[in-house]
Amino acid sequence: MRRWLLLLLSLLASPLQAHTLSVAHLDITRRADGGAQVELDLAIRDLALTFPLDANRDERVTWGELRALRPALERWTMSGLELSTAAGACTLRPLGLATRHYDDGSYASVQLEAKCPARSDTRVRYDLLFAVDPQHRALVTLRQGADVRAATVRADARVIALGAAPDRAFADFLREGVHHILVGYDHIAFLLSLLLPAALLRHRNNWLPAEDLRQVVTQVLGIVTAFTVAHSITLSLAALGWVTPASRWVEPAIALSVLLAAANNLHPLVTQRAWVAGFGFGLVHGFGFAGALGELGLPQGTRLLALLGFNLGVELGQLAIVCVVLPGLILLRHRRWYAGLALPTLSLGIGAVALGWLWQRLPT
Repeated sequence: MRRWLLLLLSLLASPLQAHTLSVAHLDITRRADGGAQVELDLAIRDLALTFPLDANRDERVTWGELRALRPALERWTMSGLELSTAAGACTLRPLGLATRHYDDGSYASVQLEAKCPARSDTRVRYDLLFAVDPQHRALVTLRQGADVRAATVRADARVIALGAAPDRAFADFLREGVHHILVGYDHIAFLLSLLLPAALLRHRNNWLPAEDLRQVVTQVLGIVTAFTVAHSITLSLAALGWVTPASRWVEPAIALSVLLAAANNLHPLVTQRAWVAGFGFGLVHGFGFAGALGELGLPQGTRLLALLGFNLGVELGQLAIVCVVLPGLILLRHRRWYAGLALPTLSLGIGAVALGWLWQRLPT
């Protein structure tokens, strides 16, 4: 029981904006003369953790407030960013400051000029924002003529080489897919809501332990498979630009799906063919995965590989959660307190969290 309560507390303590990732975008364009144009886009919300951007404390960051911190921001950027080639380090010189808007908010764009000693493979060291957010990511894109390469910088991999090895888009985005599931609290909450009654049977308004374990596993696999197929469809459609969902409605819909799944455990309406519900909700969650993938950015040259890697990473993350949770539920199914106390308490807690997500995400 203690393990379940700890899990509930972790959900209650999680941030309401479960899809807002801390991501920076570093674009490097190499020229024939050995120089490079460098643009680093940093989220205003991330910079506010390091710099006093809101000088008048009106909870708004103006262009004037951002521009006033330009010298400090440029020095800080160049202290944590280094470009080099096989012949040595590149010299960075600040060029200007601008703003950009992404789907997840406003960004400050620090523009730099790099002078490199040779036109060989580019090595990047990025060491910004990890101290305030260990989950921070930097998506690095290198353009050199018609060649485009991409890589992801993480806290445990702050130095990358672009051009020295085959493109690692698949492996990088596979890792990002797993990471997104493990920090995607709303997806975890939804999956847990589906799993909590998995080892029980509904009979005459009561939960009874399921005796046929093969049926339990088959039912769980059916739900997970339907959810997987559905979100793979919408993730692919959105990531490839064939469908453009409005994020202001996708996020509330995901929160609503969690709320309905938790409510179904308290007052079951769907007890047969649960895979149909899993498929329907999977279509919605796929758009949420696409939003997270959009924040990371798909490299143009290997976008299909990156998409496949991210989607497979999501599946591996889901299977890991199922493999951890389901055996415990099977062991607890004969305990009276599980069906009578733990199941409704956990479902009520998840539902309360989902209601908070829904309230905060509704368009104003």
